[in-house]
Amino acid sequence: MPCKDCLNRREFLAKSALAAAAFAAVDGCGDGQIGPTAIVPGGAVTIRLADFPELATVGTVVEISFDKALVRTGATTFRGLSRICTHEGCQTHVAGPSANQLQCECHLSLFSNDGTVLRGPNVANNGIGPLPQLTAVFDQAAGTVAVS
Repeated sequence: MPCKDCLNRREFLAKSALAAAAFAAVDGCGDGQIGPTAIVPGGAVTIRLADFPELATVGTVVEISFDKALVRTGATTFRGLSRICTHEGCQTHVAGPSANQLQCECHLSLFSNDGTVLRGPNVANNGIGPLPQLTAVFDQAAGTVAVS
């Protein structure tokens, strides 16, 4: 039975391949990674100590932004930490007894309150390192800490 608008198999495959290539080039399909996208660190953050009562306790890790944590180390001293895991750039969250550790949500790496690695996926081969320490400046008069 003849068909003036029908495609033969060869024409159909050629047009399908062309359409698929055009779709992939125009629309794309993510960044090629499976799992969470790496977090891009933000700029400096200034917090009021009154807004974070957990910081009254020395050694407690407190999440102050999506990419930064703060630890009181003394009466007037603080340590800033990046919350971005050094393994694959995922976000970490406060974990552990007494809220003094950070745990990666992707592969369950665990970091102490000074950023050192306590547990990580295949530490020797992947080169996972400590969480970067950030500058923390305490302004006693204002009751604020700037972390950058």
